[in-house]
Amino acid sequence: MILSVIAMLQAVAAPAPQAASVPEDKTIVVVGRRLSDTERALAACIARKCPPREDIDASLAHAENQFLTGDYAESRRTLLAARRRNAKYAKDLPVDVSDLLRANARLAGLNGAATAARINTIDTLDALKSGLPADDPRVLMQRLSVGDAFAKQARFEAAEDIYNRVARQARAAGLPQVEGHALLRNAVLFTAIAGVNPAFRDRARKAIARVQATTDPAQAGFRDAAVTLSSRAASGVSDEKAQAAARADMATVAPAARATTAVLIHAPPIDLGERGASAQTVMAMQGDDAPQWVDVAFWVAPDGSVRDIDIVRQSANAGGGWIGKVKESLAGRVYRPLALAASDPGLRRIERYSLVYDVLAVLGSRIPSRESVPHIEITDLTVDTAAG
Repeated sequence: MILSVIAMLQAVAAPAPQAASVPEDKTIVVVGRRLSDTERALAACIARKCPPREDIDASLAHAENQFLTGDYAESRRTLLAARRRNAKYAKDLPVDVSDLLRANARLAGLNGAATAARINTIDTLDALKSGLPADDPRVLMQRLSVGDAFAKQARFEAAEDIYNRVARQARAAGLPQVEGHALLRNAVLFTAIAGVNPAFRDRARKAIARVQATTDPAQAGFRDAAVTLSSRAASGVSDEKAQAAARADMATVAPAARATTAVLIHAPPIDLGERGASAQTVMAMQGDDAPQWVDVAFWVAPDGSVRDIDIVRQSANAGGGWIGKVKESLAGRVYRPLALAASDPGLRRIERYSLVYDVLAVLGSRIPSRESVPHIEITDLTVDTAAG
């Protein structure tokens, strides 16, 4: 069940809030600088005792380069060192410090340190709260990330409480897109649980109905995503039927309502089996402590389908059946149709898929162990450009 929740939280997407409402953080920006250049820049910054904001920016740039080259462990070490130097400035620089802590959470998760990832996610929220109003959209969106962290560790009631609280706060603050994110996450959570335990289907349907009952134009993308969830929550409906329902719904989108950026409506979960499973197909996909990763490029066509899936880069240890499962999931995605001519190639996207085995604490042993079944973390490496 846990992997189902993780997969759906990552795969069932909704349109991001407008930049003016929820500014993008600095944690996933492909800067295109050489690793040696960012290493020297960070070392020089530290040597001259540069201001905290410059230190954070230089640290994020170098850690990002380390991540892009596949050195997840060193990337996390860079971020941990930057945290030790700069966490104390959260009150004066809440957004900058939160960017740093959010990156720490991300890299902890990519290194299999799930508990550290959850703690850093909470710390990110605390940093924002120290210098921003409680109803600031950045605070509310980070609170949703805390809910996601709880959901991924099977603390479902805690996650539900957070999602519902944010939905109420966002509605009161006049933030319809943030409210949409909260409502959709709650629907995703219970749809994932219902897929394993049919007793939760009624709760899933009620959560989906809350999304579908919204009327604000800014929440249209969330209502689109609810179509897929509704199909998944129905008894006995396969993912193929859910995908067909999403395609049929998107075929009715009027030209004036087409998207200018890639808005994901449906994505089949990448099924690697459940943790603790011992099926031969799962065991064959196991790797070593270093995460396997692949960078996958693909095109979102004007009709919202996915074309030309291509592995453009991968780690030296990447291999096994999981890469094929990633491609299968991508091929089944449904995006909102684009405001482009049918002859246009569409929008190109690049995503990194990392196969991660979480670290386990073994009673009576100081030797770390890892989960027997991995999960996949998805990182968007796309520099967005609008269609048209």
